[in-house]
Amino acid sequence: MRHAGLYSGILTALTVLVIISLGGGIWGAEQSIGHWTGNLLQGVCHQMPDRSFTVNGVPMAVNSRCFGIFGGLFAGWLIIPVLHKLKTKNDLTLWFLLVAVIIQIADYSGNMIGLWVNTNLSRVILGFLLGFAVSATISELFKSKK
Repeated sequence: MRHAGLYSGILTALTVLVIISLGGGIWGAEQSIGHWTGNLLQGVCHQMPDRSFTVNGVPMAVNSRCFGIFGGLFAGWLIIPVLHKLKTKNDLTLWFLLVAVIIQIADYSGNMIGLWVNTNLSRVILGFLLGFAVSATISELFKSKK
C-alpha cells in the first residue's frame, strides 16, 4: 500500500471524528449544542436536534445525515487495504461516487417538494453511502503502482 502513514493518520482522525460526533451523551452532558463536541462540529453541520439520533437521551453533535457520512467515510477507510488489492478501475469508483451524490440530491429534492418525507434512518443510510463512496474513490490514491 502506498502512503501507509497518511492512511493511518486519516484513519485515526476519522475514528476521533466519529466518536466526537456522538455528542455530549457519551460524556455525560445534558446536551450536545454548547458542549465541546457540538462546538467542534457546528461549522460542518446544522445540528438540528430533531434530525439527530440520541445517545443516552442526548441528541448527537451532528444530524443523522452527517453522522452517516462520517460513518461511511470511516467504514470505507477501514476497507481501503482490501479495495486497493482489487482490480477495479478508477472509473468504477467515480461512477459509484456520482450515483451516491445524485441519490443525495434526489432525496433532498424529493423531500423539499413534498414527494416524500425523509427520516433519520433514510438520512443516515444515504449519508453512509455517500461517505463510503468518497472513501472508495480516494482509495485509488493508495493502490500500489505496478
